[in-house]
Amino acid sequence: MVSKEWAVKLVERHVAGWTVHGPEMVITKVGTHRLGWVIHSQSERYLRTGEITDAVVGHGPFLVDGMDGSLHGLHATADLENGEWIEEYLEQVRGIERHDPLRSRVIELTDRGRRFDALRLMWAAAPDLNTHETSAYVDAVAARIPIPEHIRARLPRLRTGRRVIWRLSGPNPEPGTRTP
Repeated sequence: MVSKEWAVKLVERHVAGWTVHGPEMVITKVGTHRLGWVIHSQSERYLRTGEITDAVVGHGPFLVDGMDGSLHGLHATADLENGEWIEEYLEQVRGIERHDPLRSRVIELTDRGRRFDALRLMWAAAPDLNTHETSAYVDAVAARIPIPEHIRARLPRLRTGRRVIWRLSGPNPEPGTRTP
């Protein structure tokens, strides 16, 4: 995992160019997260004066990925511990496949010998898939093998309804560490 000091340096470099009413941005809080480091920042002037007109509002904390040091901005209202953005982050940044809610129901049906019911479920749940793709999905799930990528990419996904995470940089490995 990248060190706390390295994570703070990355965020400090990122906010160094920000100028809001002239004040500099400073780090106000650093916390650990299962994905890395969550770092909050605020206007130095606001911290000094306490005047709301000096506050920088609308930006959320930063997330420095603990594995590769990449920098991400989080929406100010993101639930840091349980937010649905975490699955999206794991999929988009780390390449970890999301939980497929249809998979368990299709397994249940095919294990009971109800393949046609599994196909009907998929036709209703994933109307973008053609008959061949639907059949291939059901067959792959029943055989407990990975879903072909071209089919997986077209499966319905639960979205947060709003964007809550932005990639601000690629990997920033800490000197002397290896990235996976």
